[in-house]
Amino acid sequence: MINQLNSPYLYNVNEQNCVNGVSNKWDSRKNCILNLKTAMNNHFDINQREKCCFCGLYYDRTGRGELEHIAPKGAGLYPQYTFTPHNIAKACQLCNSSSMKHTYDPITVLNPVYQNCQFSIVHPYLDNHNDHYKWNYGLLNVLISVNNNSSKGIKSIELFELASEKRTRARAIQRNQERLENIFNIPNNIKRRILSAISI
Repeated sequence: MINQLNSPYLYNVNEQNCVNGVSNKWDSRKNCILNLKTAMNNHFDINQREKCCFCGLYYDRTGRGELEHIAPKGAGLYPQYTFTPHNIAKACQLCNSSSMKHTYDPITVLNPVYQNCQFSIVHPYLDNHNDHYKWNYGLLNVLISVNNNSSKGIKSIELFELASEKRTRARAIQRNQERLENIFNIPNNIKRRILSAISI
């Protein structure tokens, strides 16, 4: 239900020059940065299938999708990773909210090479999620539990409230919908109408 991501956004030469030109300032209003963010949003919508990198639910089930820095760029934490490809994914508004991830510091051991840092949560790109989560599939609920006594699994389930009743029901609705889509090969415009009708 929550899948490991394998397609970070990789910059072309012009985009990399733009990033270098704004000195890693994410909030720059330069057109090239605005265009880059649009391209990133489109990339993640396609590659994540419009699902949150943390909870696996469609963005519109829990609020809009937002570009997310897994190791926060703000709060004086990790500005050096602002444009690091494996540090950016798309999360739902709820998972990225102040009551959940927001500026939570997930790095337990810092390393100058991002992929060599150690994280306290299941990392959307760097971790095989099956090592940390187990699933129990039902018609009305899809339950999550910790696999292999994983401390990352424990922390992620707690931080993102993945075991809450609301999330378990939402996963079941989403799974049932996806199964029907696969069986009947439903066109995208009809899928969107179904999604809006059954959103919780």
